[in-house]
Amino acid sequence: MAQLRMIFNAKTTNMPKLVVADGFRLRNILDSELDHYNVLRESVGFSTWSVEQFHNYRKKVLPRGMFLIEEIATGFFAASAGAETTDITEFPDLGVLGWVMTHPEMRGHHLGKSVSVACMHRLYQEGYRTFSLLSDDFRVAALKTYLDLGWKPWLYMKDMKERWEKVAEMLGRNFNLINCLSADTEFPPMEHCLC
Repeated sequence: MAQLRMIFNAKTTNMPKLVVADGFRLRNILDSELDHYNVLRESVGFSTWSVEQFHNYRKKVLPRGMFLIEEIATGFFAASAGAETTDITEFPDLGVLGWVMTHPEMRGHHLGKSVSVACMHRLYQEGYRTFSLLSDDFRVAALKTYLDLGWKPWLYMKDMKERWEKVAEMLGRNFNLINCLSADTEFPPMEHCLC
C-alpha cells in the first residue's frame, strides 16, 4: 500500500519558526557517525544502513541538509531528518522532508518537529517553495505535527481520501477542515538559490 503524502507550500503558508529545546543542539551528521545514526534508526524500527546505503542517501540530501539533534550533555543522537531533492520524477521542483525520526527515550521535547522545521528552512534556502513528505497511516502523532506546521494531505491516489478521513477521525479533526490537495494540484517552481 502506498504511503500517505503531504505537501507544504511556502508561497501560501508561513514558514514555522525553528526552536530547539533547552539541553539539545541542532547540527549536521558527519560521515563518521554512521554507527550512532544506525542506533537512532533501530530505535524507531528502521533498518540499519551499510556505508554504501548511507553514502547513496547522502547523494540525495542537500549539502548541509542531513540534520541531527543531539543531547548536549551526553552527545546522544535524539532526532534526525534529511532535506532531500525530489523523489518524484514528474515534480522536479518539489523538495523532500525525509527520514524523520526521534529516539523513543527523547520524546516529549518536540525534537521531531524541530528537526523537520530545520529541514524545511534548508529546503527553502536552496530555492524550493514546495516540499513533500511520505508517512504512514499509523504515525498519528507525526501526522498531527505536520498538520499543525501547515502541511496539507495530498490526495494523489484514489484511496487517499478514505485513508485521510480515518486519520482525521483518529485526530478528532473535521476532514473538511484539513484542506486536502487534489491529485492535480500544481506546485510553484523553485526560485533562485539563496545559499
